[in-house]
Amino acid sequence: MPDAAKRCAEQLLGIIPRLMQTMREEMRAGRASELTVPQFRALVFFQIHKGAALSQAAEHLGLSMPSASKHVDHLVLRGLLTRCVCAEDRRRVAITLTGEGNAVLATARGAAIAAFSRKLGRLSPTELDVLSAMLGSLESLLSQEAEKPTAS
Repeated sequence: MPDAAKRCAEQLLGIIPRLMQTMREEMRAGRASELTVPQFRALVFFQIHKGAALSQAAEHLGLSMPSASKHVDHLVLRGLLTRCVCAEDRRRVAITLTGEGNAVLATARGAAIAAFSRKLGRLSPTELDVLSAMLGSLESLLSQEAEKPTAS
């Protein structure tokens, strides 16, 4: 691995926990939506993967099936998610966001964006342009990796 790529990987691994901590702090401070970070992540997962199964969410969130089920149960009780039996396969339960779930997620996302915008506002316009370009490159790279078929 080239030294520059290794250095960048080390920086990413160093900054991700701080980014997550900032997100947790801002979500706790806002509390308008009263979402925990795991609940926020679950809602984001189901927004992206409409009708996904609980097992898919558990894997993505790094939770056991019972823990993921507990999170989903709580979000269903709050009216943020809904479960429905698939017509094609009655053994499969699809989980989707409700209208209220989408609204709560939008509020939480808006608060997180506002918090990060305040912090990033300390950078110069040039630094922001460079950061934006690099984040776009990283997003593109990760999207390409995610689209590759996995070996069976």
